[in-house]
Amino acid sequence: MPPLVWKILKWSSDTRVFFFALIWLSFLVIAGTLAQADLGLYQAQQKYFSAWILWIWYIPLPGGSPVLTIVFVGLLVKLIFFTNWKPRFYGTIVVHFGALLLLFGSFLTAAFSSEGAMVIPEGGRTAFVRDYHAIELAITNRANPEFDETVTFAAGWLKYGEVIHHEQLPFDLEIIQYCANCRLERRSGPPPSSEWKGMARNFNLTEIPLHKDDSNNMAGLVFRIKTKANANNNQLDGIYAIFENMNIPQAFKLAGGDYLLEIRHELRQLPFEIELIDFVKEDHPGTQMARSYSSEVNLIDSDVHQRVLISMNHPLRHKGYTLYQSSFIQAGMGETTVLAVVENVGRLFPYISSLIMCIGLLLHLLIKMPVLFHNRSNAGGEQ
Repeated sequence: MPPLVWKILKWSSDTRVFFFALIWLSFLVIAGTLAQADLGLYQAQQKYFSAWILWIWYIPLPGGSPVLTIVFVGLLVKLIFFTNWKPRFYGTIVVHFGALLLLFGSFLTAAFSSEGAMVIPEGGRTAFVRDYHAIELAITNRANPEFDETVTFAAGWLKYGEVIHHEQLPFDLEIIQYCANCRLERRSGPPPSSEWKGMARNFNLTEIPLHKDDSNNMAGLVFRIKTKANANNNQLDGIYAIFENMNIPQAFKLAGGDYLLEIRHELRQLPFEIELIDFVKEDHPGTQMARSYSSEVNLIDSDVHQRVLISMNHPLRHKGYTLYQSSFIQAGMGETTVLAVVENVGRLFPYISSLIMCIGLLLHLLIKMPVLFHNRSNAGGEQ
């Protein structure tokens, strides 16, 4: 092994690196917890725990992700290259292995897990979940009466100067402005030019700080439409603006298609459907305050139909997804249930790793017991 690589491995497994990493993680936990009061849970988590770089004023500092990576790599290198694999150290080795599994599970959870809401009226069914945080641009062609064709672009594409194009679309979009939370303001004068069309002629989108509750944020987008040469319609070319939950959506017809453009929370399709059979709400006596509520649903997976009761303390688990009874909507036309849907790839890792570490501690104690009894008997003999 080259000397430089060996030095790097030795440095990464140094106990002092692990010690200072734990101190910095403690600071991040305290700072992130205090920041939740102003930023909210999700934004504080993204800033302090999930970020690779933590900006305090203009000073870049390591966030939670690189520090946890250093701890994980250090434990792994220590276990592989610098561990004494003798029987008397087996308990310590098992504990280290359990800690590595715990960190690996947290990486899986951070990278692949998601959470959102499923809104179903009584008698309705759906397989789509609305993400709590992720935003997307959706362009839907409604020309076919039997089905819709939707092309979506994640928020990462919505950057200034980015040109969005797709083979199924007869036009391109050039992003002029994107804001995760914006305020709609009426123009004080005429638009800058005749390029501004639709709502953008009379209103501006002004970016404002994110609200700590993501449900109160309103994403907005300003873009330029450029029709392709084969579309043969340049009258649509111009600058448009859209925002979340527009009363009058941005739509137009072009090249035989009927297109709807909307910015929304990301929709994901589950590998099964949920049909709401009955929603039941029980109130506290003499009030309209809910004491409990539950949903009787029909789980539809291919040809399998299964009736399941989802209540506040009894979720439904199926194919790696967990569905909780989250909320409800009561209107004049009927009742609607709101189910929280969580996909946690690393859900079992905390249980497995905790069990392994307990076994390791017990094994370490059993290995050390003869030594302890021997030392105690020698101390008694000396007396």
